[in-house]
Amino acid sequence: MSAILAIETSTLTASVALVRDGQIVLAKESGANTHSETLLTLVDECLQAGKLTLAELATIAVGAGPGSFTGLRIGMATVKGLCFATSVSLTPVSSLAALAHGCLPFCDESSIIAAVLDARRKEIFVGLFAREGSKLVSLGTEQVLAPADLPELLARELTDEQRARLVLCGDGARKYAEVLQGQGRFVSEGPQTPTAAAVAMLAYELPPVDVLASAKPTYVRLPEAEIKFPNGNTGGTFAMQAAPSEKPARKPGK
Repeated sequence: MSAILAIETSTLTASVALVRDGQIVLAKESGANTHSETLLTLVDECLQAGKLTLAELATIAVGAGPGSFTGLRIGMATVKGLCFATSVSLTPVSSLAALAHGCLPFCDESSIIAAVLDARRKEIFVGLFAREGSKLVSLGTEQVLAPADLPELLARELTDEQRARLVLCGDGARKYAEVLQGQGRFVSEGPQTPTAAAVAMLAYELPPVDVLASAKPTYVRLPEAEIKFPNGNTGGTFAMQAAPSEKPARKPGK
């Protein structure tokens, strides 16, 4: 018996799933403002449904991004803590691949899938995947770009024949549907964001290599703090940028 617990926190929806031998035992979601408030509760519910302890898991999988910086850090920190405490291995999975996996039931076996997540700041995260039966094969580096730049990316990364088989899925494709019109068939069914169940299914296909010490979120772009302060922010955001001016000399008799 092989059981995988998976956690996905790359978007505003946090999800946890327990999958045993390729079958979903329980999948739970939460839309709480702070994933840390509900994540461990969802983990406990999934383990109780499977009558398992953490130590009995084959691995704990985590959606590694790209996505929300805060969400990814919470998810990765939570999984690392659980793995360190139980000596269970950690398996990071692309959140865009998980999104594409959720699209599989709604596209043909020959489809090329563009997983498109809303990255905010008027940008999208994009990952391109080919479907080979029930499996996905990455077709390039995951990127962040303006929606209007997607046609150029597709022309550069895909052949004309592949573009003719393209389907687009995800909340980014839905949000910018007007801009992306004509690039491929839109998939409106199925999940619009990555799910923990998909993360778990993909983890079954990965080699059993424990990367607990080296695993880190895949941000794709720089955090906002590094964009605003590329040379660091010594003293904090509200630190004085210059030395205060000297007080004027007191006049005699004052």
